[in-house]
Amino acid sequence: MNFKKPLNLVASAVILSTLAACSQTTATEAPSKNQLTAFGTTENMQGSQAAALADDAWLLSSQSQGLQLIDATGKQHALQKGNFEALSVKAISKNSYLVASIDNEADQAVIFSLQKAAKWQLTEISRISPPKAKPEAVCLFANPTTQAVSAFVADARGLIRETLVFDMANKSALNLELREFAGVSETSGCAVDDNSKTLYLSEGELGIWQINADAESRADKKPVALMSPFGSLAPEVGGLSTTDDGSLWFTTSEDNQLHRYEKSTKRFSSWQFAGELAIESAAVRFNNNQADIVLYDDESGHYVKGQIDGQAKQHNSAKTAAVTYINAQAQTDAVRAFGDAADDPAIWVNSKNAAKSLILGTDKRRGLMVYDLAGKELQALETGRLNNVDVRQHASINNASNTWITASNRTHNSISVYSVDTHNQVQHLAELPTTLKEIYGMCMYSSNTGNYVFMNDKSGLFQQYKLTGNNESVSAQLVREFSVPSQPEGCSADDKTAQLFLGEEDEGIWFIGAEPTAGNKLVMLQTVNDMLVDDVEGMEIYHAKDARYLVVSSQGDYSYVLYKIIDGNTPSLEFAGKFAISNNLELAIDGVSETDGLTVTPAALPGYPEGVLIVQDGYNRMPQAPQNFKIIDWREVKNAIQ
Repeated sequence: MNFKKPLNLVASAVILSTLAACSQTTATEAPSKNQLTAFGTTENMQGSQAAALADDAWLLSSQSQGLQLIDATGKQHALQKGNFEALSVKAISKNSYLVASIDNEADQAVIFSLQKAAKWQLTEISRISPPKAKPEAVCLFANPTTQAVSAFVADARGLIRETLVFDMANKSALNLELREFAGVSETSGCAVDDNSKTLYLSEGELGIWQINADAESRADKKPVALMSPFGSLAPEVGGLSTTDDGSLWFTTSEDNQLHRYEKSTKRFSSWQFAGELAIESAAVRFNNNQADIVLYDDESGHYVKGQIDGQAKQHNSAKTAAVTYINAQAQTDAVRAFGDAADDPAIWVNSKNAAKSLILGTDKRRGLMVYDLAGKELQALETGRLNNVDVRQHASINNASNTWITASNRTHNSISVYSVDTHNQVQHLAELPTTLKEIYGMCMYSSNTGNYVFMNDKSGLFQQYKLTGNNESVSAQLVREFSVPSQPEGCSADDKTAQLFLGEEDEGIWFIGAEPTAGNKLVMLQTVNDMLVDDVEGMEIYHAKDARYLVVSSQGDYSYVLYKIIDGNTPSLEFAGKFAISNNLELAIDGVSETDGLTVTPAALPGYPEGVLIVQDGYNRMPQAPQNFKIIDWREVKNAIQ
């Protein structure tokens, strides 16, 4: 049907706490002077969602007339014929947009480029097909960290697939599957706030959920606003949209209300419409102290347009640490199964042929994994639940490669000992018992007094063992104990200076002498702060030509901190930089998050003249796979040194 007269709008504002979002009440004001009028085609539109463009233009989706654009003069432009539902738009430059919609005839999400030159032009650039499932919603996410745009496609299985569709830095189209995760049972809409990296999902008969949109994170759902019996939101929630100020906009068709949710303040505002309506979606554009709105009304079967009182909210930019983003150049094969498995890497350098050097990585469920420098798995030694691993290559070690590899074995509360034979194969030599009750982290140290292993326990207790023997027989003698107040894990010893640096996960970085005669008094060098965010995890010393750097995993913010080690009777740590590892789109290697262990070497390796940094990756994406280890050229890390 067509509107014969304008429809009245009733405005109301509601401020809610997080919990109150599930039990909403509305204070109704006097009817507004604002009115809704028919917008665009009124016959056989069968629309679903609109989107605001620059210069007062609007994009409309239609299941009968495809994708249409209405410019500032009211002129309609038919851009794409077909049966299209849902709509998401991201600006990539002035007068240039990415558009995502669902092609109902093909059961695919379609990504378009929309350009305004002499005329508007829409060009298809890619399609995304959920496996054997109808897509229900699609929304675009312009990640400010990675400078890439991805598309979230929710399907009838209740799953969401994220696909990289555009590289903003290089202005090039992509079609790289990033990850897949559980969504909601019946998705009626989705939208993303880029600045807060928040994905919103609407479930028509239940409410609205939010998920961290960053692929390097857990996809846990949290409620925003729910219906009875969990809250008082009226049915039915349809499409979602966001504005640049971070506001989420949605409608409830039973009571004909438009809602605005401001995430930073948990504030809800609501506007109720009078008349025979069944509004299913809203698109919003701020215009001074008012906002232009385009709604889809299922009762009339076409779009309507109006204005409401409302203005964009100012962003309160929180202070964030300056982070340099770098890329990985290679990655290892994934461990055998999903879950928290990969933990700590180490590297064995082949002194005769650097190309045959080995990367070692612990699998907390199985044992020790061995990879070549390209990351290909060569061996899997299933010797128990290994947590941390370290290597020493020293002339005093009496075997063919002058190598001992040790690891903390949580299955046996023991020291697992390995070596490398003349055929470049890692061999398991022994399990050496400890008196620790819950073994956890470890690191190694070699000097002219012997070869040592520092083992730690979740209680904070460290034990230093001296290793002796050869390939035929290896033994460990306890030579010292000391403690930190709470759970430790990562540590790193400098063989040249006899210094041991160790992490207490919730507190910071400690120092103690590495020789067994150095006593048991520790010195706190660095507490957790805005730069070093707990948990303090893996750490390792890199020996540059003119300096030493301690590289530390700042697990709480998915980054790494570089400290220059300043010599003295007691060394000190000087902040030297902070970096994170982002997507390498050219090589299809994802970024890194939640790093447990790491290792570094300054040894020249093929393709890495200044050595490498190797880190554990908590979320392995592009495509989604079990955890693995990422390999970074040290020259990339140098970009972060201040």
